[in-house]
Order: sequence, then structure tokens, then C-alpha cells
Amino acid sequence: MRGLLREADDLHAKIAPDYFRSAPRSDEEWQGLLDEDSGVVFVAEAAGAGGAIAVLVARIYDTPDNPMMVQRRRLHIETVVVCCKHRRRGIGRRLMAEGAAWGRAHGAVEVVLTTWVGNDDAEAFYARLGYRVLSRVLYAPL
Repeated sequence: MRGLLREADDLHAKIAPDYFRSAPRSDEEWQGLLDEDSGVVFVAEAAGAGGAIAVLVARIYDTPDNPMMVQRRRLHIETVVVCCKHRRRGIGRRLMAEGAAWGRAHGAVEVVLTTWVGNDDAEAFYARLGYRVLSRVLYAPL
């Protein structure tokens, strides 16, 4: 899984170097995610591949307690990556479906995720799954 996450980390560091750097993932980070009730990790393996070929990391979030907001529970896809040699075979689609089912079983009413400008492959993948833009984040350097 570290190699898969390194692919995602390297891509993010390339397209948004002011925000990301490719750094090793610690065992403690993974253990913390596995131990918490609001998070999930799905891993796909293939016979003869010698390990994980895809991973999805997601967490459940509730809308903040704010009288101006409609209360709702969301599944937030934090990371999904499929090894480049195994793409275009439906693996990412299956992981997203499993994540959504898990979220639904934990009371989520929608799935949200973010992509970074320049991650055209991810944008196209999510569009094929029916995702659409909910909001935009704008920034200006100070």
C-alpha cells in the first residue's frame, strides 16, 4: 500500500507543490486510521500481483453544529488510487462502490471528495461515476 500511496503523494506534490510533498507514511498513521470508528480502508489485490493494487481511504463526517447548516452525515473519500498497471479494469469503480456502501451503512447520505486542479485523470474518473462540482475553493497569496 505504501507504493500506491506514494503514487498519489507524488502526483499531488507535482501538481500542487505549495501544498503537498511526497513523504513516507508512518505505521502509526495507518494504525490510527484502522483503529478509529469513523474511518475505513479498502484494499484490492490481484492474484500474482504481489500485494495491493488499489486502495481507498474514507472517513465519515457530520456537518458542524451550526444553526445555518442542514445537518447531514457525509462519507469523505480522502484517497483512492489504483496502480497504473491495473487501471481501466473497473477496480476504482468497485472500490468507490464499496466505500459508498460502507458510508450508507454508517448513516452517510452523500459522498464528497476533492480533486486538485491538474488532476485531469481523477476528474474524468469521477465524472464517469456521476460526480459533479458542489463548491469551489478560491485562494489568493498574501
